[in-house]
Amino acid sequence: MKELPGDVFVTGQLMPAQLQALAEQGVMSFINNRPDQEAPLQPMSDELEQAAMAASLDYFHIPMAGGLTPGLIEASLKAYETAPRPIVTFCASGMRSAALWGFAHVDRMGVDAVMDALAAAGYDLERIRRPLTDFAGRSAD
Repeated sequence: MKELPGDVFVTGQLMPAQLQALAEQGVMSFINNRPDQEAPLQPMSDELEQAAMAASLDYFHIPMAGGLTPGLIEASLKAYETAPRPIVTFCASGMRSAALWGFAHVDRMGVDAVMDALAAAGYDLERIRRPLTDFAGRSAD
């Protein structure tokens, strides 16, 4: 599991039993960025949501298949604004979750700080620098 600023942790696919174990360690919320049926033996979002609810945790399913969209970014912004922390966000490898975290935090942190945090956590996401810059500058237009 990799840590990002704001009491956020990013990881690959989680199983329902792992949500309970993480809850016992103090995790309060989960953000699942993986679409259902992306890979064999992957738990469905409904199973994960039930496990989170059984542990009285917040659960968000914001599946990212393909590229970033305004809807994904908006849903991520809302989740990060409302979810109790610590938050664990996950997808297959953590890359999509890390990218969405970046977009959800760029207004508060700035592009360079987001990119530095992603790099420090081990994510090579330099390819999102330009879209992140454009997103951060959207209100200036």
